[in-house]
Amino acid sequence: LKRQYRIIENDRAVYVEDARNQLRNQNHIIDKLETEKAELVLAIKAAKSSGNVRKDEVLSAELKTILDKRSHFIEQIKIERQQIAEIQEQFIKLGKEVSGLKLKVFTEHQQKEKKEKNERLISVLENRLEVATTRFNILVNENSKLRQDIDDLLEERGQFNILWTRLSNQLNSGKRVINDLIEQATITFNQRDEEINKINGLKERGLRDLHHHTIEMCEMQRTIDNEMKLQEFLGVKGQYRKMNDLDDKKKAEKELKRQEMRNKIGVYNEILALVRQFTGEKVIDKLTQQFLKQEEENFALFSYVNELNDELEGLQTRVAQLRTSIDEARKLNVHRGEEQAETLKTIASELEKQTNEANATEKKLHEANAVMDSLLRGIDMLFHTTHCDKSPILELLGNNSTVNVENVMLYLGIIEKRINEMLNKVFWIDRMRRQELRIDESKKPKLQIPEISNIAPTQPCALCIEKEELENVSEGLEIPLTLNEVKNKLELRLQHDHSNLLHNVSGCHLPASRKIIQKRYQ
Repeated sequence: LKRQYRIIENDRAVYVEDARNQLRNQNHIIDKLETEKAELVLAIKAAKSSGNVRKDEVLSAELKTILDKRSHFIEQIKIERQQIAEIQEQFIKLGKEVSGLKLKVFTEHQQKEKKEKNERLISVLENRLEVATTRFNILVNENSKLRQDIDDLLEERGQFNILWTRLSNQLNSGKRVINDLIEQATITFNQRDEEINKINGLKERGLRDLHHHTIEMCEMQRTIDNEMKLQEFLGVKGQYRKMNDLDDKKKAEKELKRQEMRNKIGVYNEILALVRQFTGEKVIDKLTQQFLKQEEENFALFSYVNELNDELEGLQTRVAQLRTSIDEARKLNVHRGEEQAETLKTIASELEKQTNEANATEKKLHEANAVMDSLLRGIDMLFHTTHCDKSPILELLGNNSTVNVENVMLYLGIIEKRINEMLNKVFWIDRMRRQELRIDESKKPKLQIPEISNIAPTQPCALCIEKEELENVSEGLEIPLTLNEVKNKLELRLQHDHSNLLHNVSGCHLPASRKIIQKRYQ
């Protein structure tokens, strides 16, 4: 039975291990499929985003128009080819007619008329052929241009697909890194819980062992005290005292003990006689050997029964431990499932939030790009309307001569110079007109203009204004202000008292003013 139980136990352990491995593999496959599902859902959402849909619609519309043009030009080419084939057939027919006429004999006048007629017909047909060839050449040229445009669009589409795949790969790699970090965090958290449970179990076990050891020490101390008291009592009691009455009593007691021993011996003899009569064995040595043999067998059976009881108790405790561990594992799995569901919910909400933010920022980016494009178009229009010269910046522009974000400052500098020149011209023209149309100064109404020193004692300090401008730092994206925003900002600025800025550089308290004054005196 022990051997069979051991074999069954080994089989059970092997089966449990196989089942655990199979469950681990199945959980791993489920996790992989869940990650693939999440990646596919994200890829589908990214592909169905508004920006990509708009780009696809624009590209599909452009390709549709180009394909319509291509089909139209192909039909025109077919028609022109049919016309050319018909003209060639007419050439062949005319050749046959000419060869037939050559066989016939005509008069000189008829020959001259026929010759003139044929020359006129040849000139007409040559003109038609030339017109057809020019049309065909024009169509071939337009077809080549359209073919070049289609090739350029296909190259742009290929570059867009490459960038799209690259960005999608980067996004997928980032998602994989995030999933790995989440898995590592969950694993470490679960390991931390297991280690904390083990530490708590060891602490409880240590407390139980300490309590048990203290109880054992108390019991051993109690037994030692009892032994010491008993030893003292026996030592006092074992001292010999000579007393006559006591000697008589002892002799009587010894006589009683002898009588009891004799009675016991008689009883034992009777019992031995009964045993001999029961067993049928007259020799005492054989009887003792048989008794000892039977006693050894009984002791072996007793010890075997004790071993079976011990093993049974151990198995019962092991089963109880396994049941408790199974219950704990179930609770832990339920807790982990709840935590994973919560983490998945938080991750899904965070992902939705990030996607909404990305869509909003993308929308803002499109709006900012539209505003920027309109500003660039307006700058280009202003550049051309003011008749600015582009020659000073041609070397800096290179191949790209249009207004863009990189070279807009160059164009603005030229526009600013041109506007200053125009303002100077207007000023001088106005001044010349005023000199020519000067009237009597005494007849002009005199206005009482207050002095500037009474309004503001001095100009604003440049260092303090620069400090104030540098303190106004915005962490977001710098975009041009609208007219209402500029008005609101100016009203807020005028509400504050800026009298502390109206002082000279010598009266400024900033360290940069001291350096300026020192340089001035040096």
